[in-house]
Amino acid sequence: MRMRPTLAILLGACLLAPARLAPAQPTTVPAPAAPTTDWPAFHGGGPLVGVAADPGAPPMKARWVFKVSEEDRVGIDAGPVIAGDTVYIADSRTTLHAIDLATGKVRWKYETEAGFEATPLVADGVVYVGDLGGIFHAVSAADGKKRWTVDTESTIHASANADGDRVLFANDAGKIYCLKMADGAKVWEADVGQRVNSAPALGGGVAYVSGCDSFLRAFSLGGGKEVWSVELGALAPGSPALVGERAFIGLDQGLVACVSVAGRKIEWTYDGVAEKALVSSSPAVAEGIVVIGAQDRQVHAIDAATGKRKWVFKTRGEVDASPLIAGGRVYAASKDKKLYVLDLKSGQKLWEFTAGRGITSSPAAGRGVVVIADTAGNVYCLEPEAK
Repeated sequence: MRMRPTLAILLGACLLAPARLAPAQPTTVPAPAAPTTDWPAFHGGGPLVGVAADPGAPPMKARWVFKVSEEDRVGIDAGPVIAGDTVYIADSRTTLHAIDLATGKVRWKYETEAGFEATPLVADGVVYVGDLGGIFHAVSAADGKKRWTVDTESTIHASANADGDRVLFANDAGKIYCLKMADGAKVWEADVGQRVNSAPALGGGVAYVSGCDSFLRAFSLGGGKEVWSVELGALAPGSPALVGERAFIGLDQGLVACVSVAGRKIEWTYDGVAEKALVSSSPAVAEGIVVIGAQDRQVHAIDAATGKRKWVFKTRGEVDASPLIAGGRVYAASKDKKLYVLDLKSGQKLWEFTAGRGITSSPAAGRGVVVIADTAGNVYCLEPEAK
């Protein structure tokens, strides 16, 4: 397995620069659909807005706790997904797990030669996920049998997204892949030249990709042609969230940017992150509010129209996990071992849950539960307490 570069090597101070425009027509991104009962991909998939169906009001209790290894500590950085009656999650050592949603019992395990940091994608009965050895896997959701694999020859941190019968993802070599779901055949490939950690956000026939090259790039889903790019001024470790004609994204140097996908320019930049700390999580957006975590140990809520701060919530650890929004509440996890449930409008804490170790894995919500995982390899399924 290749050694991955540290973020410190990749960081650099840059000034915001004007957009680089192409002479194509403006792209309009449709508003996200109402949340479904499943959570089948990182940040819900599609436009990656991070909005889930309401799992019910806190307080919550553990329906079950699953440990990925009883022999030794195996951490989890990848987020869980929920599809039908199963939770799928990949650990940092070698295994993709399928867990019964009702009981917490193992349905199957799929073993690899490398660990995972990417969140799985479930589509049409198949689980898709890339590993740290550069292999992208397609696995039967029913029985854990391998369908096909593709070797990208570079570490994969980025989660995948689905567009019809195609799956899209990126790797640390800066390659963007669009493959046929049926057999892994390449539809197209693009190269941005530098590492991409983020999942591609999809909308309006376009894939939006951000990465360590400090650009937000738009690629045609049809053929992979780069339609336009906007220079962000700092590297973007997380994924963009698409709402209407805007893309919201967290950056290094303590910034969060709003990019007009129609005007192809930065509309506003939020600089309220303390000490210019890295913003490595991806934003969730609902009711005109952008919510994102940062390494200043805070959760930030930003007015989507103006870029002004609405509220901040302080935790005791870095917030690298991407928050989600459901039922007018924010679910945000921190390295301080806590999952916090906050009021979306005010930021007031409604409830918290303490895990066994710090949380870098983004939470999932669906089917009336919230699922989180910690860096000690514990997976928690939380449901509302009976009234």
